[in-house]
Amino acid sequence: MTELNHALFLRLAGEVQGFCRDLHDESVEALCTPAQVPLQDLRDTFRAALLTGRKLDFGNANAGNIGNDWAKLGMSLWTDLRAIYPAQAKGGADWSDRLDWLNEARNGIAHNDVTKIASAHSKHPLTLHTFRVMRGRFGKFADGMDKITGAYLGTTTGVWPW
Repeated sequence: MTELNHALFLRLAGEVQGFCRDLHDESVEALCTPAQVPLQDLRDTFRAALLTGRKLDFGNANAGNIGNDWAKLGMSLWTDLRAIYPAQAKGGADWSDRLDWLNEARNGIAHNDVTKIASAHSKHPLTLHTFRVMRGRFGKFADGMDKITGAYLGTTTGVWPW
């Protein structure tokens, strides 16, 4: 049962990272339309600048990496999350702390680091119940990121992106 639970947390970490990367990709495309940047060469240059060195391509989806990648879009994501979702974000600490915890669990499991696994487990047990709770919390986090990013892009470009 432990191995199955660990697999669920690996999958959850992958889903969170994949969602963040996909949302960032879509955001870049929303900024690089012919209406926003008419010249194709300039669009390509702008797109490359927004994607070069993206932390989500080689690092975990932690608060710092996500914030860094959204800053390239001109956003202060964590400030916006705290302002719009103070109860859910608990000042931003809840979602960022849970990202740190999920990445600790993920790294411990993926690298068979029993110290990290034990540390993550001591904070939140790596059980099916915890997985279900965390999946719900990260679903709310994803909804918040989607809404805030969409609103920012809509305000910035004058076109609601999705």
